[in-house]
Amino acid sequence: MKIFTAKRVIALFWLGSVIALGVLSLQEEPAAWDAHVYWTAIKAVHRGGDPYAEGIAAQTSFHNLPYKDPHIHPPMTYVYSPITLPVLRVLGKIPGTLLGTGYFLALLGCFALQLWAGWQMARKEERRWLPFLLPAVCFFPGLLNEDVILSGNVAYVLHGLVLAAAVPGWRRNRWGWFYAAVLAASICKAPLLTLLAFPVILGRRQWLPTAAVGTAGLALFAAQIKLWPVLFAEYLTAVRLQFDWNKDFGFGPGGLLGESLVEAGLPYQVPTELLYLGFALVIALTLLWISRRIRANANEETRESWVPVVAVGTVLLNPRIKEYDVAAITIPMILIGARFIGYLRDLAAGTQRAGMEDDRRVASALETHRADAGVHFKRSDLPIALGAGGWFLTANFATSGGDWKPTELALLIALFAAGTWTLMAYRRKTAIAFEARELPLREFERQLGVTTHSVDAGLP
Repeated sequence: MKIFTAKRVIALFWLGSVIALGVLSLQEEPAAWDAHVYWTAIKAVHRGGDPYAEGIAAQTSFHNLPYKDPHIHPPMTYVYSPITLPVLRVLGKIPGTLLGTGYFLALLGCFALQLWAGWQMARKEERRWLPFLLPAVCFFPGLLNEDVILSGNVAYVLHGLVLAAAVPGWRRNRWGWFYAAVLAASICKAPLLTLLAFPVILGRRQWLPTAAVGTAGLALFAAQIKLWPVLFAEYLTAVRLQFDWNKDFGFGPGGLLGESLVEAGLPYQVPTELLYLGFALVIALTLLWISRRIRANANEETRESWVPVVAVGTVLLNPRIKEYDVAAITIPMILIGARFIGYLRDLAAGTQRAGMEDDRRVASALETHRADAGVHFKRSDLPIALGAGGWFLTANFATSGGDWKPTELALLIALFAAGTWTLMAYRRKTAIAFEARELPLREFERQLGVTTHSVDAGLP
């Protein structure tokens, strides 16, 4: 009887992850900092106050201090639009303990949905090793160490719902729940409307529904100018102070430029907007161009292999990328990195085997054809594990000097480029392998011109 089976090791990893998360939450001061902002706004609305005015007053008082402790984080203001205030008013009627417990469970549940959606993007062979990494995902959003999960930001809920709703979209072209989730998410965070690129790239005949939902989201945002003119003006002021005083631009190209310009005392609005538009245009055109090539291939497996790259590209379209945004695509980033390293491994192996007989080159395809599902490792996984571990450690060491944001952006762009390159390089090979798995073994051998005896002789 084996003591350390794969399932037991995974269970131990999950137990260690939960314990570590609990210890971190007790040591962090204060934990749930974003959730605390929500709770403060709920209490303000419940007593008939103005959360924007109160937050702006707190920020102004802090900003006017002659001497500030550099270790104290500036106060944060509620920066969600006035359309959310009626929801806060309803939530304010719920007892605090019950509300906090419900929100905590919602965060956990939606984080689990993020993991589940990422799992749906994995291939059969990748599910041998992916379960060992899932317990660590919460500690490495975007593959770089960061404690953002302790913030309690509502983005974990929003991204979980959106990603879960996207699964039937890319698989069966059913995007109704996805559109509803994105529209609801945009009420809290308007930049999340960029997620509508998902059905345009992965779906079929989704241009009109996407345009309709995008128009509805923008209309809801614009209508608030008329419905709550004073509150909306205060909301815009709170957002501006988030940039001017807290330098909270995110870490997209425009965000990093904006932070640098604020620190230099220079105007940032026009330069950041131009940089964002140029960068987003390049990403969007790349997604559309490759999507057309993928659609031309009738192989469904090849199209599903494109999903992690689209997930990363869609996040890159966000004008204000934050840590919790990349947390939602950690598994897609892992899959892209593993596939790229696997591609390099196969490329090197193919060069070394140049001129060898066909039997040995076909053996790996037959091994895939016969492979059983399950959580286990193969020797062929070792180069991928070592390669992935190497660049993972390199990226995390690069952030030790406080360069988390530029490192994460570079990692996102590099993985998007690597994923695109790998997908196009493997497109023909994957189509052949897919057709092979659909054929009976004898028919597969007949088309390859080999026999079971000759191929088996080359198998380990």
